[in-house]
Amino acid sequence: MSKSQAIQRKTRELLDEHRQIHFYLDQISTTLAGLDSVPADVEPMRRLAAQLEGLKERLVEHHQAEERGGIFQAIMEAAPERRIGITRLINQHDRMIEILEMARIHAQCGEPSEAGELRADMEGFLEMFREHERQEEALLDQMLAREGAAD
Repeated sequence: MSKSQAIQRKTRELLDEHRQIHFYLDQISTTLAGLDSVPADVEPMRRLAAQLEGLKERLVEHHQAEERGGIFQAIMEAAPERRIGITRLINQHDRMIEILEMARIHAQCGEPSEAGELRADMEGFLEMFREHERQEEALLDQMLAREGAAD
């Protein structure tokens, strides 16, 4: 397999992972939409905590694949003008994991009266998260197009 083919394969795999991440985000959005300002019990918040933990675990693996799997390095080599943007995206990864962990702890240990505040915070975070994913997907799409043209 040529280097170009390997990059294309890895890029497609990462795009598939992005689709999985969007599925997680959609599930969390649905849970948040159903979270009353003051739910009757803590169960909805505990369900959210479990979903956040699942997303966090998935993201840790995904970020490692992007950063250590070589695709971001390959993009920077192929398109040096993208270096600043890629570095910014990489730097956001750890912060995103921290936010998910703080939200998970809040959902796991919080009281029902805190649900409205948690929902508002998470909705804002999910918007930022989706924008981050869109930017990464645009980079990956550009890499596929560039590598496809190189064949």
